[in-house]
Amino acid sequence: MNKSKQSNIPKSGTSYSGLAFCTLVIVLASVLLQTRNSPPFNEYRSKTISSTKPYETFEEFYPHYLREHTQKTTRQWHYVGTSLFLIYILFNPILLIPISAGGLAAYSVMPFFRHLSSGLGEMGLFLIIYLIGGKLITRSFKRTLIPLLLGYSFAWIGHFYYEHNKPATFIYPTFSLMGDFRMIFDAIKRQDF
Repeated sequence: MNKSKQSNIPKSGTSYSGLAFCTLVIVLASVLLQTRNSPPFNEYRSKTISSTKPYETFEEFYPHYLREHTQKTTRQWHYVGTSLFLIYILFNPILLIPISAGGLAAYSVMPFFRHLSSGLGEMGLFLIIYLIGGKLITRSFKRTLIPLLLGYSFAWIGHFYYEHNKPATFIYPTFSLMGDFRMIFDAIKRQDF
């Protein structure tokens, strides 16, 4: 009798295990950010730097990012994708938690992957953490995948069909995501749409 009554009780919309997972990742990534330049972590930092990854800071990277988006049409596709992403997140703000966890984790390990010519290590870490955290929190892969599809699909249309270059996401995924938000902020500030 108790089992039938319990099965009719609606489940909460948010999973506490997902929140705990994301919180743990954020804490660990924050500790790594604070200590990655000191022993023992600095011993594991890349000693060599790939020729495709010369930028160590976002401030160094951002002018390169803008050079990869010279055509107005490419930037407009990015604005559409970033805007749709932000609107979706506005209606699903719980996804900010796994996005923050994945983004912070990827950002914290950047110096350890600078010897690789691509951003697969960073991107893989971001996706694993975001997808696991998002699925645990929302209990839905669909809700978790939609913001990625909205943001990246429109941006990549601009790159592949108008700019005819490879998106910087493939080399600097974390900085590129930051660049998307900075570029739309700069456009709003200048009213350059």
